[in-house]
Order: sequence, then structure tokens, then C-alpha cells
Amino acid sequence: MNVQLQIQVSSWQLIASCILAIALLVAIAFDARARRIPNFLVLTVLIAGLLLNAVGPQPFRVNDGLFSLTPGALGFAGSLLGGLVALMAFLPMYALRALGAGDVKLLAGVGAFAGTAAFLNIALWVLLAGGVLALARMAVVGHPRLLLNNMAAVMTGQFKPAQTLWRMPYAVAIAMGVAAHAAWVFSGRTPILNF
Repeated sequence: MNVQLQIQVSSWQLIASCILAIALLVAIAFDARARRIPNFLVLTVLIAGLLLNAVGPQPFRVNDGLFSLTPGALGFAGSLLGGLVALMAFLPMYALRALGAGDVKLLAGVGAFAGTAAFLNIALWVLLAGGVLALARMAVVGHPRLLLNNMAAVMTGQFKPAQTLWRMPYAVAIAMGVAAHAAWVFSGRTPILNF
């Protein structure tokens, strides 16, 4: 019976991971082409994360979620909390025009898949990936003075940048952050924020 439970848990983890990966690839395609992520996609990601965690295998222990060597569904409440934490963590970046609304909603969907603890780790990777991509873009195209002027405007309380820089499809950074966290955890390392 224990072996059967393990197969169910690993199957659940594989199915959930594939659904999230496909959704992130579709988000990248939309974001790269139109610089927006449609609401139907982010709503689908959010609902899928909630449902997979609500009906997934829940052994009689505290579950570590999707991104764990000992996976188990978080339950509806744990999934919902992960989505809300993700939304609240990145909403200020939307207010500062650093991210689009679709990016923030996609991150909430990722939070629903991952749960709070894993999402906070994913957020660190996403921010790192976004920074690296922005620096790479700046090195290729230029515009360092415009970037510095916009940063100064935000830091001095003028919350609206003087001029808009090229908008990076941030779905790429989100997917890179999810992949980096998964690679980190599945290589046997302890999550950066471990609680």
C-alpha cells in the first residue's frame, strides 16, 4: 500500500509539473509576441494550481508541496495562501510599473502551484533572473542612462519613470526562476529560504 501511495504522489508531481511548465511556455509565447499575458491563461494557471493541490495526494504528514523531494499536495487553503502571498509580494512592482498586470497574475498562479514557502524561494530566483535579463538587454541595446534616470525617479518618490524602456517579456524571467528553483531543490540542495 505504501508503494502505491508513492506512485500516486510521484505521478501527481509529474502531472502538476508538466501542466505548470506548459502554461509557462504558453505565457512566454504570448508575452514575447504581444507583451501581455491574457487573463484566460493566468486564470487557468491559478485554477489548475488550486485544483491540483486540493485533490492531490495528501499523506498523513505536513506536505512539502510540488517542489520537494518528498512531495504532497498542499490542500486548497495552502494553495490559496501561496497565490495570495505571490500577489501581495509583486503587487508593489506593478504599482511602480516594473511589472505588468499579467506578470503579477501569472506569479499568483505559480504561487498557487508552489505554496508560500516554495514561492518565496521562487520569487528570489525570478528577481535574479529578471535582473540578469535586464542587464543583458542593456548590454546588447544600450540605454544605461535612461535606466539610471528611471531608477533615480523611483528612488526620489516620483514613481513614474521619465521615459519607458523596452519592456522585457517578464514571463521568461518567471519561467527561469521556477526552473532554477526546481533544479536547485531536485539536485538535493536545501531551499535558500528554509522554513
